[in-house]
Amino acid sequence: MNERLRKRIKERLEAERGTIYKDAPVRVTLAYPNTYAVAMASLGFQVVYRMFNAEPEFACERAFLEDAEYVRKGELPTYESGRRAGDCHIFGISVAFELDLVNIVRLLEAAGLEPFRDRRDAQDPVVIIGGPLTSSNPHPLRPFADVILIGDGEETVPALAEAWRNASSKTEFLDLIEGLPGVFLPDREERDPRWATARVDCLPVYSQIITPNTELPSMFLIEVERGCPRPCTFCLARVMYGPTRNADPERVLAVVPDGVEKVGLIGAALSDYPHVKYVGHKLLERGVKLAVSSIRADRVDHELAWILKEGGLRTFTIAADGPSQRLRELLKKQIKLEHLYKAARIARDLKFKGLKLYQMIGLPTETDDDITEMIEFTKELAEITPVALGISPFVPKRHTPHFNDRFAGIRVIEARLKRIQKELRKLRPRVEVRNTSAKWAWIEAVIARGGPEVGRAAYLLKDRESFSAWKTALREVGWHDPRTLPDPPEETERLELRVV
Repeated sequence: MNERLRKRIKERLEAERGTIYKDAPVRVTLAYPNTYAVAMASLGFQVVYRMFNAEPEFACERAFLEDAEYVRKGELPTYESGRRAGDCHIFGISVAFELDLVNIVRLLEAAGLEPFRDRRDAQDPVVIIGGPLTSSNPHPLRPFADVILIGDGEETVPALAEAWRNASSKTEFLDLIEGLPGVFLPDREERDPRWATARVDCLPVYSQIITPNTELPSMFLIEVERGCPRPCTFCLARVMYGPTRNADPERVLAVVPDGVEKVGLIGAALSDYPHVKYVGHKLLERGVKLAVSSIRADRVDHELAWILKEGGLRTFTIAADGPSQRLRELLKKQIKLEHLYKAARIARDLKFKGLKLYQMIGLPTETDDDITEMIEFTKELAEITPVALGISPFVPKRHTPHFNDRFAGIRVIEARLKRIQKELRKLRPRVEVRNTSAKWAWIEAVIARGGPEVGRAAYLLKDRESFSAWKTALREVGWHDPRTLPDPPEETERLELRVV
């Protein structure tokens, strides 16, 4: 192993609390197609790590694509023992984001595995892919995975482990899990399976490892609710995670270890969790700082905001999601201007640094008038408290009413972003505007609604990924979707087609 990488892994392990070191007959690699810092901020990644290690005869170790740059192809190491990541019985990948699709190809090659399922044989590990992306759209992953898990890992991981113990071969293992909730076998099935849905007594789930070397430094994460009671049409939370399940507050408090300095509460609609204030007060009494994943503007009051401020929150974060009241009603967002103004006044009264406001543009039926309304109410909010406006292009997703809506178009989105920046620039520093790329939102939209051909296109990009290269690769594999046109036309590079 490269000495620089060896030193980095050693330092990261020494900084961790909760690492599991285990030797067992069944070796599992749990890999993440991005950096260590991003992976260790993923509660789902950590929970699956703990669950596999809790199974008799199973030992699970972690690997991260980030480390591939320090080793030769095929020699990506695991953290716990330093063995080759591909030297295992089960190679699991947890993927959260559409834009990590190409990284999955890179990860498999870094571990010494053929990316394409049909090029591997019975002696290779079973490649299992799970995570939020598989619930959103598993089909671009079909060329690569032997098994795709859809839904809650609390239900699928024990079932997989039991089947493995009872199987005498890779084929028999697949036979035993075929048809189970949440199990999708790409070489045998075309349609998504029933999603696996965990029982409420599986909650809360919580961090296994605490580390300062993550996007959420030294934070102990707890998921206190799963599912969402809200009807927002653009969001997958209600569909992906099933009915709303709320963890018992005493169980939430009981899982927080002694010595933890900061707790992050997680839930799709955390402010709808009926015990959020009770849990918040109890953690403050223990001297624990507090962070939250999301707060809805229509549920904010001074008491909840005070808890968050006392817990260390400095900027108050909410989402409008629609630039106008008309569009928020179209999205069934249930947020009105009065809710946004109230949140701004609370942020001012409690002396938060300001308001962070998430917004989407490029929505169905959106016009310049909707953008005008957003600009005007942002100005009004800025008179109350400083505003950091975070803007993302709208990406239609499967399993939502917007599945067949057109992507607004790169030119349209870029023109509206330019207008917003120009008209709000004069209000700096009271207003800061940050936005994500319209071009990469287009790629995200392609992956979010694409099929196996999009996965084959991703394979062509493993050595050089760019917006232009994506368009060329999609053309090479015969992709076509009139809902997501490749706009604007650009000079594209020629990629040799290496997929059959």
